[in-house]
Amino acid sequence: MEPPNGLPFTNEQLKEAGLLGEEPSLFALQCLNDHKKPLSSPVSPTLSDASTPSSTLPIASNTTAVAPYELSDWERTTYYHGISRDPPKLIYRSDLLDNPFPKPVGSHHHLPTKSIHGVFGTPLNPVWRTVGPQICGILKARKICFSSIDTARFVTHGEDNKDSLGPIVIWISAPPNTATAKDAHDASQDILAILESNGVKGAVVEWCEGVVVWA
Repeated sequence: MEPPNGLPFTNEQLKEAGLLGEEPSLFALQCLNDHKKPLSSPVSPTLSDASTPSSTLPIASNTTAVAPYELSDWERTTYYHGISRDPPKLIYRSDLLDNPFPKPVGSHHHLPTKSIHGVFGTPLNPVWRTVGPQICGILKARKICFSSIDTARFVTHGEDNKDSLGPIVIWISAPPNTATAKDAHDASQDILAILESNGVKGAVVEWCEGVVVWA
């Protein structure tokens, strides 16, 4: 796979990021290009697998229960903070209830940033050519318009240089004002079932607003 023109990544850099062989979309590569940190996840003794620094932040006392596909404006606009100069808006994520993204309180709160990482060396890598077309088929059968389907893991950069590597993510981008949160929620249940049946457990499906812009 040769990197697209204007995105200065060598095959070796993509391999370090876990993206070589995963055929990431131009949308994902643009996020990588915008981010100022190295492609590979930081080598740090504080790197923990599938932990969430944001869960340690104080939570506003007026937090209420929401529908399984309902997002706050705060989460919709800040969830992908840091992955690019103009991060996409979140539409839906399948772990919304199990992994809350609370709005910090206080005047000196820290907003974590994220960077994109690949899925190299995970159970998804060897079965992607099987499950990828099936996921695409689910979206088409449901008549959901989408811009790209990517695989990723996100590194969250928290306070005091504490980084956490999140779970495998099926990252779906859809043009603005096309897929609703309910559309995404319903389709994600089928996607997760396909992943489970192919030995990929604990994965998350995330949907964001995004279009591929060709330079």
